[in-house]
Amino acid sequence: MIRYKYEIHSSRNDTYSMDRPHFHEDAEIMMCTSGEGLFFLEPEIYPLHRGQLFLFGASILHRSVANEAYRSRVLHIAPSLLQSLSTPHTNLAACAERSKIQVTLTEEETVELEKLYNQLQVPCTSGNFGEDMQQLLTLLTFLHKTFCYFATADLKATEINHDLEKVAPILEYIRAHLSESLTVDSIASHFFLSKYYLCHIFKPATGFGVIDYVIHCRILRARELLRNGMRVQETGETVGFRNNEHFIRTFKKLTGTSPKRYAKEYLLTDQNKKGESLSA
Repeated sequence: MIRYKYEIHSSRNDTYSMDRPHFHEDAEIMMCTSGEGLFFLEPEIYPLHRGQLFLFGASILHRSVANEAYRSRVLHIAPSLLQSLSTPHTNLAACAERSKIQVTLTEEETVELEKLYNQLQVPCTSGNFGEDMQQLLTLLTFLHKTFCYFATADLKATEINHDLEKVAPILEYIRAHLSESLTVDSIASHFFLSKYYLCHIFKPATGFGVIDYVIHCRILRARELLRNGMRVQETGETVGFRNNEHFIRTFKKLTGTSPKRYAKEYLLTDQNKKGESLSA
């Protein structure tokens, strides 16, 4: 029995801008349905307009900044469900692991996909015979169409953004020195910039505050280390937290769970996957 581990969301804000850069445990398929703007998928930036379709995997930091008319439809889907629905010839899970993919749809394709988003958003609650199978068929149709688009996508179709080019070396430096004491002053000093100029170019280019970016990168790295079996306190120290309690609070704030529970849940999921493979 396949569990339908997915959620559909719609942005309906009059003025839309994600509150903060964030990441998800699930893969995400997002389609812009109106408005214009920019979409930051670390470490690149893409244009936003109707018909832009994105696929990005778990743990990709992202943030959109767009105008008042911006609307989008989003599907969050568990990697385990993609794995369950994959076949030897159509490996959805492997495609979703390609970090990030973007394609531009025609108007006809956009309208067709909007209808499928709407159908997926209808809850399966009546209990009528065959309703659950119809829901699965709709999901398979949606995934078949979107992943066929992604399979032929140009992975280099990113927008040249000169602001982002300015901070690209800074992003790389931060990711390479997470275990060190990183402050706005120390980062600015390394690049012979004033801290005011650093902040001035960093946030417009990425949507992140400098320290906000550092913290998110540390938590993403911590999740990777925890999945590899590292102890909680050692993990916090390795990614640059000098206080274990601060690490635990920050991890829980950004992921919704504690480091210890995260590691246990990942271990349990991994064991279940292995069990399923052995019994298959």
